[in-house]
Amino acid sequence: MHRFYAAMLRRLSVSRDAHVMFATHEGRDIGFIFGGMAGAIYRGQQFSFDDQYADMSVGNLLQFEQIRWLCDEGAQRYDMGPLYGPSMEYKHHWTELCFPIEAWVMQPR
Repeated sequence: MHRFYAAMLRRLSVSRDAHVMFATHEGRDIGFIFGGMAGAIYRGQQFSFDDQYADMSVGNLLQFEQIRWLCDEGAQRYDMGPLYGPSMEYKHHWTELCFPIEAWVMQPR
């Protein structure tokens, strides 16, 4: 995962399409959120926060600030990726539309 996200962030940074935000408290990083733009569509990638600060709603605050930033830049859609499966329930209160996602494997004959 480290190599994948490092390569993705490098590419998004070079193209100036990266959106990266950190939450800090008293000089300490307590959360982050990042993703990237593809035209007018933002694709969220990862976000997390320190459980010691869960009572501060760090995850919701990061999502809210990311949405504000995207609105200021004129983004048309925030693609949160898969909505179903383990650990994806938190996305439901942030979404308005749900599209099915399919993965296909193609092999030459």
